[in-house]
Amino acid sequence: MNMETRKVIGITRRSDITFHSDGRIDITAHVAKALGMHGGDVINIAEVSGRFTERYLYVARRSGETTGRHCGTCRPVKHNGNYLRTYSRQLTRYALRKAGGASSISFRVGVAEEVEGLGTALPLIGI
Repeated sequence: MNMETRKVIGITRRSDITFHSDGRIDITAHVAKALGMHGGDVINIAEVSGRFTERYLYVARRSGETTGRHCGTCRPVKHNGNYLRTYSRQLTRYALRKAGGASSISFRVGVAEEVEGLGTALPLIGI
């Protein structure tokens, strides 16, 4: 007897960061905790070339060391929450272009690493 098994949910792990075409970037509490993020921190994406090109999400500036307005400044979605949101058309366009030009795209992140010149960074999986 030959039976076929089909799973309803192929990958059960939820995404960690979502880029929307309007420039909105949603960052889960998992990412915020892994990078030690707080409201007012500024994020960026870096490409690190080696044998393969890796893309990392990292905190470019901490809230206490920033003056003025910065692109990619994160704010809590709820008061005292760890779920953060920012708006950056540059970062969103980059992510959407690397992912094939969809209207929104979600990624998972890997384990936090120390990257030279960036500090603690999270590899973006699938970008």
